[in-house]
Amino acid sequence: MKPSKLLLVCVLVSIAQHIQSQDGKSNMTLNGYLKYMHTTIVPAYDSTMITDNFLHNRLNYTWYLSENLTFKTSMRNRFFWGELVRDIPFIYSNLGDDTGYFDLSILWSNGTSTALHSVFDRMNLTYQNDKLEIIAGRQRVNWGTALIWNPNDIFNSYSFFDFDYEERPGTDAVQFNYYTGSTSSVSMVYALADDLEQSTLAAKYKFNKNTYDIQFIGGYQREFFVVGGGWAGDIKGAGFKGEGTYFIPKEDKVEETQFVGTVEFDYTMSNGIYLQTAYLFNSRGLNVENGNYSAFYLDRSLSVQTLSPAMHNLFFQVSGALSPILSAALASMINPKDGSLFIGPNVSWSVVENFDFLIAAQLFRGDRMTLYGDGGSLIFGRFKYSF
Repeated sequence: MKPSKLLLVCVLVSIAQHIQSQDGKSNMTLNGYLKYMHTTIVPAYDSTMITDNFLHNRLNYTWYLSENLTFKTSMRNRFFWGELVRDIPFIYSNLGDDTGYFDLSILWSNGTSTALHSVFDRMNLTYQNDKLEIIAGRQRVNWGTALIWNPNDIFNSYSFFDFDYEERPGTDAVQFNYYTGSTSSVSMVYALADDLEQSTLAAKYKFNKNTYDIQFIGGYQREFFVVGGGWAGDIKGAGFKGEGTYFIPKEDKVEETQFVGTVEFDYTMSNGIYLQTAYLFNSRGLNVENGNYSAFYLDRSLSVQTLSPAMHNLFFQVSGALSPILSAALASMINPKDGSLFIGPNVSWSVVENFDFLIAAQLFRGDRMTLYGDGGSLIFGRFKYSF
């Protein structure tokens, strides 16, 4: 987005804050947060540590235009500085390349020691009337039923490791939802692209059967036909979720057909301790004791098809409150074939109302040329003020 267009949007949204409804109440809301995060990076086979710092501001606007129309937009502003920018100046150079159909991103600066980036990851208009809902613009299309991996989330996938982006990315699309009942609905979404072959068009039917939420999806995504489904329910008090999607190439290439699926269990104990485990299967993933896992991502953007370069992946997590203001979690992922693993501990402290402090780590361990063996270690310290 050109700076002049970005400024125009900001001005329009600011003006909208002052518009009042007929009953004198504000029909515009504004909230967000300001974060500071320090990162220490320790390479796997090098004792040299690299530091990175960034300020992260988010603004969420909602404008209730009428009883049936709502305009929403959310903006991310991030300022990076430190050794990572200084030593690898191109590390943030692609932030200005908006992955959506519309260019709503701008890299204000990317110098030898700092980088400044802004992006609108939400900007949409919603019409809702009785059983019909239409959403047009940049939005989050959330089709996943599981919590760790979402093979049904074909419109805007996300990475578990990107923990600082809790809102998750959006997509430029038009979404139609028709609620056929209190627990059933039909959805259709079209995500725009520069050409028809790279676009995504899919439908979802969701319903409830014997306390289970069940869904089926089908459509077309970036030169692949897709078909899949998912469920969410429980077995004797334990949450039981899963979803899977087949990707069938438009051309007749049987060897490129791919299935990505996950099964997940979670359980909350009587003392409040939360347990979670999940399994991810990728039919086109590597299933070797060592291999070039990084090549899996060459010429591929983040999508359901690239949730993991390994054929098998296991996830375990335990979390709970240590006190009313202190909570902790320990997550791990394991590639059972090569024995490499990820360990992710974190502790969160609610210092005062709307002000939190987080200490987290992402530790990747294993032999060279394994899934997690070359990842090194990352240690994070983050302050967050919400308003």
